[in-house]
Amino acid sequence: MEFEKVIIDKKLFYWTWRDLPFLPYSWLDEKDLKKLPKPFFLSEIHPDCNIGTESKYEDELTNIIELPDRFDKLNLDNDLRKDLKRVEKKNAEIKLVYNEKDALDKSKKWFLELWKEDKRDFQRRLKIWKEKCYTISAYLGKELIAVHIAMKNEEEKTIFYLGCWWNRKHKSLSTPTFLLKKDIEKAISDGFKYYDLEIGDQAYKKKWGVIEKPSKYYAVLTKELADYLEVEHYVEMEDN
Repeated sequence: MEFEKVIIDKKLFYWTWRDLPFLPYSWLDEKDLKKLPKPFFLSEIHPDCNIGTESKYEDELTNIIELPDRFDKLNLDNDLRKDLKRVEKKNAEIKLVYNEKDALDKSKKWFLELWKEDKRDFQRRLKIWKEKCYTISAYLGKELIAVHIAMKNEEEKTIFYLGCWWNRKHKSLSTPTFLLKKDIEKAISDGFKYYDLEIGDQAYKKKWGVIEKPSKYYAVLTKELADYLEVEHYVEMEDN
């Protein structure tokens, strides 16, 4: 685990896991606690982790789809079920390419236009995602219009959805939703048990009939830092 220093002002700072923005969930073991730099704050800890305090915030709940043996058995919102039929028709001419070489490089401009991520952070994201993720590219004719990005955990039989980089010129097609549907269908056929949309309170996630569990956080802070970060439960450090 690599750490990064988050500077609040000239006086206040804390350390956290460097790759928290790029990977699904964080995790701590007992052996990790002795090695943590201080002050330390880590959020988005997986609910199954024995370490940490449950978050009270709605936007830090999980969105986990438990996969049945058939797609039509999913507990979908009725409006989403209708939308998926329309989306399927609108994307009838879309060609899918799995794990296309340079898919992330070809689509990164759409992500950067929207989020304007720091160059150093984005290079880190690209490096990690190229190593750990799979992609589904969507072509309309010869034009690439979207790239779906996800990660497999074979041991836990879980797929983590990391997002879709897409061209908003084709917004009417709802291709990100189409790609998500296709990937969930494939996950079911491949015998996966869960499809994880990651934490968050986005409305589209809730329509998939998700399991909501509070993620956790762990903190070793001074009282001043805890008050600033609005952290209720923490291991208290002495102020310097």
